[in-house]
Amino acid sequence: MDSHYAVLDCLQRNNNLTQRDIARYTGLSVGGVNLLLKKMVRKGLVKLEKVNGRTLRYILTPQGMAEKTRLAYQYMQSTYRQIVKTGRVLAEVVAERPEPVARIVFYGPRDEVLEILKIAAGNLHIKHTTASCAADLAGIDGRNTLVITWQAGENFPLPAGVEVVNIMDRL
Repeated sequence: MDSHYAVLDCLQRNNNLTQRDIARYTGLSVGGVNLLLKKMVRKGLVKLEKVNGRTLRYILTPQGMAEKTRLAYQYMQSTYRQIVKTGRVLAEVVAERPEPVARIVFYGPRDEVLEILKIAAGNLHIKHTTASCAADLAGIDGRNTLVITWQAGENFPLPAGVEVVNIMDRL
């Protein structure tokens, strides 16, 4: 997700965080957090409050809350569009095959992309299995089977007649 959102989310949860704390929670650098906070203060999303001579408190303003909500909504819209597009591309890949696809094997890590692909295959009423390592692919039947991956540079031995498509090349 967006680094602006991550910082705003941290501040909403706890306004007693230092820049170093925010960096640790968000995975951003301390310098990056410093720049974002300065920008957010200028935009009125965050208010600075002096606690003592050396300590500052970052407080999320109502405008900052609205911006956090806007960013979350924008992220959800973008994610939904990507899910729909992935399903459409999977349907195109299946339709391009000269023979009907009886089964799809999704080969790759167990991550969000795999979950999206499984939903898309279910919507297309196509049987699917998963494989997370090359050994899982040994012995698959090449007839009417399509292997879908989403990793770059994967080379692995397959039985004759098995087609591999990297879905990321099509998105």
